Amino acid sequence: MPELNLQPDNALRWFSEPGACGTMPPPVLLNWLTDPGLLTARLRQQCGADFRLEVIEAIAHQPPAGPHEELRRIVLWCGDQPCIYAETLLPEPTTAAHPWLKELGNEPLGETLQTRSDVSRSGFEYALLAPAQMPFTLSGQNDADLWARRSSFFVGGTSLLVTEIFLPGVLECTVRRARTVDQN
Repeated sequence: MPELNLQPDNALRWFSEPGACGTMPPPVLLNWLTDPGLLTARLRQQCGADFRLEVIEAIAHQPPAGPHEELRRIVLWCGDQPCIYAETLLPEPTTAAHPWLKELGNEPLGETLQTRSDVSRSGFEYALLAPAQMPFTLSGQNDADLWARRSSFFVGGTSLLVTEIFLPGVLECTVRRARTVDQN
């Protein structure tokens, strides 16, 4: 079970392009980072029956300087590999207008939003997180820098913020899948 270690968002530097921080991600990871599609759908397609979504927690959250919001943390798995950690911040006006957002359970947020006609998404921002900046600890997974992206979803005049951190498992699953395809 992951231990959570929230860091203030302003401790991270976010950039409009992945390489703007001075380091480029490996090409395979760059493809994942910049993919405008849904990560859940992509990982589900890649992993098949080995895909699962784990809700770590969904809680009411009161930031030190800000309005009440809901915080949802999940991990997307491919078999025994944690691949993507995601946090969704749902401001109170958003959950008041769309209470179904607090009742997602194990349903993927992106796939649920995709079914609605009143949803749009901002562009991505990117960050390279040092181990000390991780919002969680996953045993054996947090000793290297990890890439993250974030974007806002706009739902009928309200918004929510989704941050996704790409764990080493996403590359391991991608490489394993490529080998399997090559062997067939």
